[in-house]
Amino acid sequence: MYKMNEEYSIGIPEIDEQHEKLFGLINDAQTLLKDENILYKYDRLAAILKGMKNYADRHFRTEVSLMEALAYPELESHIEAHDGFYEKVNSFHLDMETISLGTQDKIISDLLAYLESWLQVHIKDCDRRIALHSKELASRY
Repeated sequence: MYKMNEEYSIGIPEIDEQHEKLFGLINDAQTLLKDENILYKYDRLAAILKGMKNYADRHFRTEVSLMEALAYPELESHIEAHDGFYEKVNSFHLDMETISLGTQDKIISDLLAYLESWLQVHIKDCDRRIALHSKELASRY
């Protein structure tokens, strides 16, 4: 199970709070994958994907607003990463069109791998650079 801790904290409370929502979605997906009492996982997986889209809609707007306010130099590449997240969510939705008992756990495993990678690459690196830029600007004044 994933928990928000210092390793993932970027030090901007609003962003960190929103990241906690992503941890909840990852934990939901892990629980779903391990639950052998659920035969057909479509509905719960669909709810997780919907949660990912809702998370992204709110969180990415918050980040972009912050980056614009900070005149963040990596804004465009960061937006491209966000666009890639949306593309991946859409890809998982397409996978859902052909889901079966034999493929559902593979889809969930792929989803988990993607989200775990997102935590490592995007949150711990890309998002942290926003916070560093913010601190750098604050130290100038």
